[in-house]
Amino acid sequence: MEIYGILQSIAAMGLACFFGVFIANLLVSLGLAKLISKPLSPLMKLANLPSLFSIPAIVSIVDIRGGLSIVASIKNEKIDDSAIVAYSLVTRPLSTVSFLLRYYLPVTVVALGLSVGFMYIALSFLAAFISMLIGLIYGRMKVKRSSVEPTFPENLGNDFSQNLKNSLNSAITMTKKVLIRYSIIVIAVSALFSLGFFDFLSKEVDVYAKQFGFSSSFATILSLHILSPTSSVLAAGEFLKKGLINAKECLIALLIGRFLFTALMDYPRHSFPFYASIFPLKLATKLVMAGIVVNAISTPILVLIVSFI
Repeated sequence: MEIYGILQSIAAMGLACFFGVFIANLLVSLGLAKLISKPLSPLMKLANLPSLFSIPAIVSIVDIRGGLSIVASIKNEKIDDSAIVAYSLVTRPLSTVSFLLRYYLPVTVVALGLSVGFMYIALSFLAAFISMLIGLIYGRMKVKRSSVEPTFPENLGNDFSQNLKNSLNSAITMTKKVLIRYSIIVIAVSALFSLGFFDFLSKEVDVYAKQFGFSSSFATILSLHILSPTSSVLAAGEFLKKGLINAKECLIALLIGRFLFTALMDYPRHSFPFYASIFPLKLATKLVMAGIVVNAISTPILVLIVSFI
């Protein structure tokens, strides 16, 4: 990752954290949190999660980082690690919406065509709902509901300016803490990338793909997806147009490539630094492992669905 990319990532993280925590605290101090959280409260309760988690869940539709920053500001001794893991899995369909608007619709449908493009989008959302189902089961089994629900620190007065000041101070404090840890971890991971560690993993995957009898186009899509999902989708679209790969093999390559990208690139380079910046290292590791395991479960299911279509 270049210096500009690192600075851009740090800036995006800071903005997401600041506005997420600021808005959430302000909503609570103004007494609007309960109203905002109502639509998703039943889902949170079904997973044994606090109703207040509905607020970050809604925020995650726009930005998953802002949502998790709010969760970090809510977390206290009554909320154990299993609740955070369950939340991250249960809210996966919501966070997928932002990817739909920013990535799937502008790139996938145009590159792959309507039929294959919308099939890939449908499969991606199905993976998100599989994650939600696993999160609900995990929450019911592992999360213990407390009789006292956690809340944001509230100002009991009716002074709007004071509520605004308290929310602003809380957001600044949280953002400072996050940016220091996030910057250190992002720089460390970027150093590994510069040393060619992730390129080595990509080449190894390419070799194994060919050994299993897949076409060179299939292997190319896999390799590209690990390094750049957008480039992979664009290349897959060109292969489809030229008849170098059929729709079924194209979808399977993209699904497997997406799993490899998240496991080898996205989680180590982006998700883990983010998680570790707002949560303890142990919890950050749990969140990464949970994401990888759930993707490892959902990907074969999706591949089987494609195989039988």
